[in-house]
Order: sequence, then C-alpha cells, then structure tokens
Amino acid sequence: MWLTIFLILIIIACLFFIAKIIWPKFPLLANINLLELKAERQARVKSALLEKHFQRNFDFFKKLFHAPGWHKFFFFFTKFYKNLHLAEKKYYENRRAKKFLTLDPTERADKIRQKFSQAEELMQNEDWPTAEKIHLEILALDPNYIGAYLGLAKIYQAQKDYLHAQELYQHVLKLDEKNDRAFSGLANLSVATENWLDAKNNFQKSIELSQKNPEYYLDLAAVEYKLGNPDRALTAIRRASELEPNSPKYIDFLIEAAIINKNKILALDAYNKLKKINPENQKLPEFKKRIQEI
Repeated sequence: MWLTIFLILIIIACLFFIAKIIWPKFPLLANINLLELKAERQARVKSALLEKHFQRNFDFFKKLFHAPGWHKFFFFFTKFYKNLHLAEKKYYENRRAKKFLTLDPTERADKIRQKFSQAEELMQNEDWPTAEKIHLEILALDPNYIGAYLGLAKIYQAQKDYLHAQELYQHVLKLDEKNDRAFSGLANLSVATENWLDAKNNFQKSIELSQKNPEYYLDLAAVEYKLGNPDRALTAIRRASELEPNSPKYIDFLIEAAIINKNKILALDAYNKLKKINPENQKLPEFKKRIQEI
C-alpha cells in the first residue's frame, strides 16, 4: 500500500513538473499557424530537390575534371608554370651574378665571406634548407669556392644524403687534391656507413695533410678501436693530447685508452693531470677506481 502511494506521489510530481514547463509555452503554441508549417515543409522538400539537382550537376563536373584529357591539361599547365617560374628565378639570379661580378675584387670577397658566415650560423642552428640556399648562392657567384662545397656536403651528410655528400667531397678533391677537410669528410661518411677500413685510410690522409689537427687523431683512434687495434688507438690519442696538452677532452680519452691498454703509469699520469686541470670532473672517481684495478 505504501509503495502504491509513493508511486502515485512520484507521478503527480512529474506531471506538475511537466505542466510547469509547458504552461508558459501555450500562448506561443497558440500563435503557430498550421498553414505556415505546411509551407515550411514544402520549402524543405523544395530545398532537398534543389540540393539533389546540384549534387547531380556537381557529379557531372567532377567526372568531367577526372577525365584523362583534363589530367593532361593540368599536368601541362603545371609544368609550364614551374618552368616559367624557374626561368624567372634564373633570370634574376643571372642579373645578380652579373652585378656582383662588376664589384671590386675586395668588395666581392667581403660579400662572399658575409654570406658564408651567415650560412655557417644557419648550420649551427640546423636550418639546413636556408643554409643550403645560401651556399648555392655563393657558388652562383664563385663556382670554385671550396668552402661552399664543403658546407653543402656537411648539410647533406647531416640529412643522411650520403651519396650527394660524397660527390661534393670528391669534387672538392678535384679542385684541391690536398684538401684535408675533404678526406676527413669522406672518412666520416665511411664511419656513418660503418666502412671502417675506408674511414681509417681517409683519416690517415687527412692527418698527412694536416698533422697538427688533434681532431683527426681522435677520429682515427675511434676507428682503430672499431678495427680491434687498441694499441694504435692509444698512439693516436697520445698524439692528440700532445697537440693540445691542457684540453680535458683529449686527456679524458687518453685515460680511457690507457686503461683499455692496461698502461697503469700512463693512465695515472693522465688522471693526475685531469684532476689538476678540471677538479670538478665527475668521471674522476670512476677513473681512479678503474686505474686501481689494473
């Protein structure tokens, strides 16, 4: 019984709530014209018919533009526009080049140096497309500017376009057969492709041409490790450290190489040197422990 009463009360409350919502709407509902509703329905039907008619026409044009003839036309038009754009670009580049050639040689060299500095800054920020564009502009002004070829090779190497990078390094060697940076670049390409023997040969050539560049010795040492020659790696590292005796970077590698070769005296001597030059080096405790274990 109580359940029945409870249900009746709920029904009454729901009816009251519905009436409260609907009642204010009655004046508005009373003003609705049934004829207008009928007209609106007719308008919707008419709109739907127009929409279907438009869709049929649209499908016709869609099929028309998908026809093979239109594809050929658009391909021809696109190709023509691209060729026109390239011709315009080449025209303005030639004008700039001719204007540049009229400059005094000193002024011309300054302009190229400015562009080259700009390109190097862009490369440091890894803005490869813009850096490539600047290098190409330099070569348009001076086709024999080796720095621009080397810069482009670095850009392509960074983008893992090893084939074009290799072609550029080889072109540099045609312009200057004793260019140590070109041999070093070829060596780094060989490292990237894990061709360790070629990398070794090219690093050795770069060292022959520039015997006071410690980076070449360090790179050669890394390759010697890969080839299973830790003793030769140690020799290369020692040479790099001799060229820059106060460089923590080379002393760090020297300690590592001495430990691998179990040369405790050399490792300890390099350790004490590193501790004096860079006492905050976080690797010192680890090095000390490993040297004691030799």
